[in-house]
Amino acid sequence: MPDGNPITSKFIVNRAQDNPFVSGGLRLYREYRDLGIDAATDGAIKAHIIRTTQPCPEGGSGAHYHKLAFQMVLVLAGRSRVWFEDEGEIELEKGDCWIQPPTIRHNVLDYSDDYEVLEITLPAQYTTVPVAAG
Repeated sequence: MPDGNPITSKFIVNRAQDNPFVSGGLRLYREYRDLGIDAATDGAIKAHIIRTTQPCPEGGSGAHYHKLAFQMVLVLAGRSRVWFEDEGEIELEKGDCWIQPPTIRHNVLDYSDDYEVLEITLPAQYTTVPVAAG
């Protein structure tokens, strides 16, 4: 890494049967399956699978941004429509991937019933800040 502080990790095997989806994450209408990267990297990185449990709320997730260094999302199933600051509304479907620059404002406006994504963030724990839509 450029700053001279490489991220180190422990060896892990994360079995789906031992790590089921759980509610209680950032969004009440989603379930999360932790892939163990947070523990393996001492909080440097988080990787989890997020799936939809309820229809998209009216108005979407609400415009917000995250205070973090890196965020990548890969659509594993379904489709969504997301508004990104300075980019507009983008339709995304299975196999699509996006990287959100730090603090970019966004709002998940709609998604299918089978919507499921893999999300990777640095660091593992970060703050989400609601904002007025732009």
